[in-house]
Amino acid sequence: MMLETEVFKFDPDVTGISCAGRFTLGTRLSETEALMNAMLADGVRKLVLDLTHVEFMDSAGLGVIMHAFGEIEQLGGQMRICGANEQAQRLFNITHTGTILPIDADLVTSVQKLQESGASAAAAAGQSS
Repeated sequence: MMLETEVFKFDPDVTGISCAGRFTLGTRLSETEALMNAMLADGVRKLVLDLTHVEFMDSAGLGVIMHAFGEIEQLGGQMRICGANEQAQRLFNITHTGTILPIDADLVTSVQKLQESGASAAAAAGQSS
């Protein structure tokens, strides 16, 4: 199955990209990477990449994820991964990227963690003023 993506807004600050199919080298992966880059350029700073329906991921797919993760961190944002299947988890483990990437079991957990990070940052800013 070819890679398909869908973008969701969970609240004004948290955006999600749901992927389905094969997260592998090819035109669709390049389009997904361009989509992510455009979202960052448009100001998205909290991003969830939902891999729940991804059948297979190769090193090119991992490269896109790592690039997006690095970019969003440089911009002061956060990115979380959720729903990675056993094959993707194995790829994260073999490449030791699982220790770098924040990976959650499900979408709800990723969204909650990003929302909590915003709430705690707002509370800290309120205390320091």
